[in-house]
Amino acid sequence: MKNSIRKRMVTFILMVAMVLCMVSPAFAAKMAGATDTGKPIIGISWKANTQNYEKFKKVIEAAGGIPVELKQVKSKEVIYNKDGSVNAKCVTSSGMLRQYYANKIKSRNYAQTNVAEVMKGVDAVFLTGGEDISPSLFKIPQEEANCGEAINATRDISDYTLWAYCIDKNIPALGVCRGEQMLGIVSGCKFTQDIPTYYAKNGAQYNDTHRMPVGTKNRTYARHDVELTTMNSHLYKIVGSMTLKNVSSWHHQAIFSIYGTDLIQTAKTTANGVDIIEGVENPNKIFCVGVQFHPENDCSLAIAQGKPEAALCNVDTCLNFFKTLVKYAAQAKK
Repeated sequence: MKNSIRKRMVTFILMVAMVLCMVSPAFAAKMAGATDTGKPIIGISWKANTQNYEKFKKVIEAAGGIPVELKQVKSKEVIYNKDGSVNAKCVTSSGMLRQYYANKIKSRNYAQTNVAEVMKGVDAVFLTGGEDISPSLFKIPQEEANCGEAINATRDISDYTLWAYCIDKNIPALGVCRGEQMLGIVSGCKFTQDIPTYYAKNGAQYNDTHRMPVGTKNRTYARHDVELTTMNSHLYKIVGSMTLKNVSSWHHQAIFSIYGTDLIQTAKTTANGVDIIEGVENPNKIFCVGVQFHPENDCSLAIAQGKPEAALCNVDTCLNFFKTLVKYAAQAKK
């Protein structure tokens, strides 16, 4: 009889734990001992219900953090399908979020979202790369001019709201590629929807510096050097010099100007006389940093995939991006 009662109690506890894990991704980390070890919990932004973030998790673990996959951030003011995707009524034929709904998201009315629930127990956030961003979310909205590439309005809502929440609540956050671009858009930057088109308007030749063209054999990240633009930045403290060589690059969009925002520019790449912003941060926040390149890729190659020879950018420096995020997450946790 006692064994039967004990089994029912164990089953009940496990069921409660499963429910709590579904409500808060940070709960799973706490169950794994994050609270006992004192390690901060680093949330990885939601991308899709089928995402595989195991490589990212190993990088964050190597940096001293406890990684958790954040749930999708949704808005009550947007119509969703059963699978969580944004309903066709809310997007254009290209996939861009319609302006009415974009304006709702830009209002930053967190009470109409689940972002506080998603972020419960999370000490810092890593915002990853991905698809193009709906230009309806720009401070001054634009029509699509991204040469027909994919736009993911469902993810736009999640990432925009997550970045805005981190900024407004002063939660440490690091964004790469799309993550950096979204930081700029949330902050009110001007934006270039297609770098090759931007080069053409400037009368300059574009040599695929930032992304290998479609059809390239064994297509992977393009490699180029990044020049830091100021020593008074988190980026300089991370890199330790004014140049970072052979970064992993995969993008055709970029921040054009941060004039009139709270951001400072921290890095650039110049090719054929044309500058592309490679790093921004908000100096008014504890750690609010975005880079256009992918330090996590070189970390993953060396740490998670066992291919250190393929990591052409200095792995220690790349890992320092995440060690620094973890450091500020630990400070915020206290």
